[in-house]
Amino acid sequence: MRTKLIGKIEFDRARLLEDLERSLDIRYAEPYDEFVCGRPWKSAMLMAPGGAEGGVLSDYDHSEPTDFTADGERLPYVQDLLRTYFNVEHITFARMISLSNSVLIPHCDYVELDGTSKQRIAHRVHVVLSTGEDAMFNESDSVYRMKEGEVWFIDVTRPHSAGVVGDTRRVHLLIDVADVDAVEKLFKFDVELSGGIPDASLCDRPALGDEEREGLLGLSSIIDEENVMQIMALVVKKHYRKDGGPDFVWSTMNEIARRSDDEAIVKWVANLYQHTNIVRSESALAS
Repeated sequence: MRTKLIGKIEFDRARLLEDLERSLDIRYAEPYDEFVCGRPWKSAMLMAPGGAEGGVLSDYDHSEPTDFTADGERLPYVQDLLRTYFNVEHITFARMISLSNSVLIPHCDYVELDGTSKQRIAHRVHVVLSTGEDAMFNESDSVYRMKEGEVWFIDVTRPHSAGVVGDTRRVHLLIDVADVDAVEKLFKFDVELSGGIPDASLCDRPALGDEEREGLLGLSSIIDEENVMQIMALVVKKHYRKDGGPDFVWSTMNEIARRSDDEAIVKWVANLYQHTNIVRSESALAS
């Protein structure tokens, strides 16, 4: 399923704010350090097979029906949202994701699991609980915003990233759902499945100027193994603000590495790209 806005949920703001306040006391995992430039990408499992604790790739008993975890039980309004708007029997995992003042390296995910031993995850859905203008998303060369209450399908097999270039606490429900014969069966609200990323959601980014581009490439004179992630963050943040052309982030990082004349940096960038975009993409296709 390609990335698309599929619908909108109207929240009870008072109940939502109460759950967001409760969620501050949840003990989040920080599972994707290799993708993160800045503060941690935080994840709390709310629904899983048997209500068990763990991450998406933990060794669950998939013969058990999905149920709320201990953290999920602490968020009564989020539970109501999931039961009211989703057919929960098709949910494999539901997580609360929190991000602030951080950007993720463009990467691909593997969502599909081995059908011989685990329930197949076919689609990833985002429900936006809290966000701001400084929270943005990237797929391939597009940069866009998801607004509060919106529900999106996300194609995580394509290169994508997320970022908050400020202090907004961006909170999403990230819901993995099983394969069904008709996608409409996943939802209890009207969905629009024929669209994509609406023009109104796309960020208006001016073209990157030659002087700015050379300024970024000039970081080749100082890049080393201690600051390479900080330089990656600067490039990703620039991508959110300016249109630098096709495959901007990785082409810029490769050129910075090449100009550095440091084989360790050249290898680091190549290996990171291989890990985040090639190996993970091939894992998804092979599942």
